[in-house]
Amino acid sequence: MRRPRVLVADDHPQVREALQRLLQPAYDVIGSVADGRTLVKSAAELQPDLVLVDVGLPLLNGLEAGRALKKLMPQVKLFYISMDSDPVIAQEAFRIGASAYLLKSSIAEELLPAIEKAVKETSAG
Repeated sequence: MRRPRVLVADDHPQVREALQRLLQPAYDVIGSVADGRTLVKSAAELQPDLVLVDVGLPLLNGLEAGRALKKLMPQVKLFYISMDSDPVIAQEAFRIGASAYLLKSSIAEELLPAIEKAVKETSAG
């Protein structure tokens, strides 16, 4: 079975690098981008299975980028990451079709289990 392909989108280089290091043992990180417009363009070209999206991306915020991605690739799994615990933002992320909404403060503990759960649900269904 092939490893899920992941695209990372965050405007902070250190966060992108940390996410890549966290993911690479189990997933194929096929790219990383720093803004929402580049995310949509890159995802259309690279066809990831999973996308990690920072809510606060520049040029096109993560929620708008996620909407665009779900229109282009309805099967893509979106994992929102944010510093903001505002339930309204989290609700909107799930309305768009997010598989998870994770706070950056707890991402080291919660990201891999959330991805594993979504991957199992996809392969089981």
